[in-house]
Amino acid sequence: MDESLNNERPSIFHETELAPALHPRLCYFVKKECLPNWQINEQEILFYDLLFVLKGSADYIINGRPRTVEEGDILFLAPGSIRSATTRGMTCVSLDFLLNDDESLDLPEVTATGGLGDFLSLFTELDFEWLQKRPGYQMKCQALFSLILHKVVYENREAPLNAHVEIIKRHILQNYDKKLTISSLARKAKLHPAYCGSLFKKTEGTGISDFINHVRINKAASLLETGEYTVGEVSDKTGFSDIYYFSKTFKRMTGLSPNSYKNKALISSGGADLI
Repeated sequence: MDESLNNERPSIFHETELAPALHPRLCYFVKKECLPNWQINEQEILFYDLLFVLKGSADYIINGRPRTVEEGDILFLAPGSIRSATTRGMTCVSLDFLLNDDESLDLPEVTATGGLGDFLSLFTELDFEWLQKRPGYQMKCQALFSLILHKVVYENREAPLNAHVEIIKRHILQNYDKKLTISSLARKAKLHPAYCGSLFKKTEGTGISDFINHVRINKAASLLETGEYTVGEVSDKTGFSDIYYFSKTFKRMTGLSPNSYKNKALISSGGADLI
């Protein structure tokens, strides 16, 4: 990969099929009770729409297809959708947002969550800020909306948490700078070493060693960006006993050697080159 330096800050946040880079902008928010005379006349929308049904139900016609949403459901509509709706009574939260021209989001039209309890505190806080419109409210509302959208896009796709795996992950995150072995992590989680590795991979979709390297390289990138440490010092501080293995792993995961990454970050922040 080309390691030529430019004015863009290097990043180790890579896009994936499941997690593309998104920059949503909240346009409209309302938490409301819809009475039986409420309706939406047929219209094409030019934005993304998320509707969370807190109570009751509504009957939609979306692109000519009838859809009923009930308590606990999330309705997702993309720009260009043609919708109309009626209700016999519904309490809901509606959020309209836009993405950059080169971004898109594809979600199920209706998701049955079984309950929206995890969202309620975010809805309450967003409603509180949106209605007051205090100085800076747009920034806080945007942050709250990003948390809501993150839960919809990513957290709902994740498998249920496994207590043993969470113990392993937290131990790694707190001790990435120390020597870590499958055996020591298995003891920490009270698992047999062979089962420990297979359980972790089944739950997380990646092996323990890969997860450890992911955490260490993320931390290494942050340290390199400060410009305060040599590559050798960063290698030591992130648990790599061999600087050559560190450099090879860093380049494989970021596309840049540690020195190139460091220089790129310094140029971006206005600092001097350090080789």
